[in-house]
Amino acid sequence: MATDITLSCPALAKILLHAARYPQSPVSGVVLAPARGGGGDGTTPSTVTLVDAVPLFHLNLSLAPMLEVALTQIEQWYKAEGLVIAGYYQGNENIKDNVPDFVALKVAEKIAENNNDACLIMIDNSRLCLELLSAPVVVSQLTSEGKWKSKDKSSVHVEDGTLDVVSQLLQRRVQHDVCDFDNHLDDLTCDWSNPQINKLLTTLSAAQD
Repeated sequence: MATDITLSCPALAKILLHAARYPQSPVSGVVLAPARGGGGDGTTPSTVTLVDAVPLFHLNLSLAPMLEVALTQIEQWYKAEGLVIAGYYQGNENIKDNVPDFVALKVAEKIAENNNDACLIMIDNSRLCLELLSAPVVVSQLTSEGKWKSKDKSSVHVEDGTLDVVSQLLQRRVQHDVCDFDNHLDDLTCDWSNPQINKLLTTLSAAQD
């Protein structure tokens, strides 16, 4: 298990935009990280950087067949980029509830079967606002006893400039442009990789440099 988790701008942006688009519904998705090379000394890197996120559902988070289809498509799509599914995120329907339910735990455990550094991210909707001072998420990882434990805030990092960029996106109501897998199933022209969001993130990040 990695000691530190770093959230990139694309990862945090898509997680929070997804939650902001469907404030009355639970939302879920996965986060991606660079694949670790094999054949080394078996040690775990001290930091895992979550470089992107893919929004999945907002209608029914427990549809197992659709989840399997989505995970397979995501794995195949990002394999060429050297990325793997490194965790699961969920936002609950109740604004004050950031405790993982059965679905969140089972999906995260499934991901952890293939990734020792897998994380479970719960969105803290009560802290989601237009002027972010901190990342409104709770990040957990599996302990050696097989229990999900929240990581200390000092070991969860956000890339420089991310909170400002995400705040700008929320102020511009860009959440209405984000597409999840549910949208894709309704309209195949909806791209769950969200290239339009990626392009905007690149522009805003460049403006900060």
